[in-house]
Amino acid sequence: MTETRILQVLLVLLILLEWKMLLYLLLTVIIVYLLLARPRAEPIAGVYEQAGYFGWLKQIFMFIVIKLNKRKSKNAVGNKDAGFGLKAQSDISVMESPQPLQDHPLACDAVWFGGGNREGVYLVISGARRKLDILESMVYLHIPGVGLLRHENHPETAMVQDTGEADGWKGGGVSLIPIEPMKRWSISFEGTMVNNEEETSHQVKIVANYSSKLPHFDFDSEMDAWTVARAMSREPWSREYFERLRAAHQNHYEQFGDVEGVVEIDGEEFKLDITVMRDHTHGSVRDWKLLHRYCFHQFTTVSGLRGFLGVVSQPGTLSLIEMGWVYNRGEKFPVQEVTLEPWNLGEGGKDVGDFGFRFKAGGEWFNVQVSLAVDEKGEAFFGSDWDGRVIERFCRYSINGEEGWGVSEWEYRNRMGKQNL
Repeated sequence: MTETRILQVLLVLLILLEWKMLLYLLLTVIIVYLLLARPRAEPIAGVYEQAGYFGWLKQIFMFIVIKLNKRKSKNAVGNKDAGFGLKAQSDISVMESPQPLQDHPLACDAVWFGGGNREGVYLVISGARRKLDILESMVYLHIPGVGLLRHENHPETAMVQDTGEADGWKGGGVSLIPIEPMKRWSISFEGTMVNNEEETSHQVKIVANYSSKLPHFDFDSEMDAWTVARAMSREPWSREYFERLRAAHQNHYEQFGDVEGVVEIDGEEFKLDITVMRDHTHGSVRDWKLLHRYCFHQFTTVSGLRGFLGVVSQPGTLSLIEMGWVYNRGEKFPVQEVTLEPWNLGEGGKDVGDFGFRFKAGGEWFNVQVSLAVDEKGEAFFGSDWDGRVIERFCRYSINGEEGWGVSEWEYRNRMGKQNL
């Protein structure tokens, strides 16, 4: 073949390759245009956003951002800048103390204790410090043979704090006092409680201590980055979206431990010896109107596996986020995935009591079966117009076939208002 012929062939190939590259480029532009022009998939049940065509790209981007945040700073950055891989506070004595309430009518500083034992004793006791010397509190106690008792004020949770109580988690007979950071708390209650089934009143006194040697879990800095990124990827992004996300963030940590003490009901004493989870949410505001619902499960198994996990729906910021953690074989692991689909479980406001789901933590999948150990449930309302309806359920669990027990807390947005209930 002559040199001229070779040059002609090369020229033809070059032309063909250029046209092929142009054709590829044109096809790419058409595909991207069609994807962008197509409307987003409708939210499930009108609430739960779906990721859309570029969800995977958004998830990868946010994963990188969160990972860079964690690498950028191992130190505390304060309440305002915490979250997405950055912790608010490192000093546990500061973390465990009552926090100054923000200059906002919905400022909140809340603690919660809840759990049970194999014999069927369950306790939920909480306190959320609010403006105007209000403590939003729940007290539920189940003793086999006695039944489920509730605070006499329930379903109302707002209780006026007396002089000297506003600087701590005290009010309505409830007293929750940190004694030694991340190790010991004093838990007490004294007042009237009502039998949930018989509607009879009883004088109840609880004197107990919380103790733990286990590590705490900081949701600001220890949640699984891929899981958080997945939740954010489902949402439509804008500058306003990220501003809402930052404004709605709450600093939150949890710890597993044990509560031991004595319960006195109308002069009769009962032993209190239960495994619990406790939490502390602070440095933020809490607006119950923003929450659509959440489904959480706290459990302990006979082998010592402990967990607190579930899903939260807050439309406008995170319409569905899987969250939680487990303590397993001496280590803590963030939840990576939860298959619980809230739109298939009591979306209309009626919680279900016998169901199953799966979750993944530490690279391991766990099968969960939930059943009610107690038919009676606690019901409480939060917010000035009873904006949030909380259901406390006392459960039996089967985790990978192993027996467990604990408390399941479900919340629904109440749009009827206090006066219409």
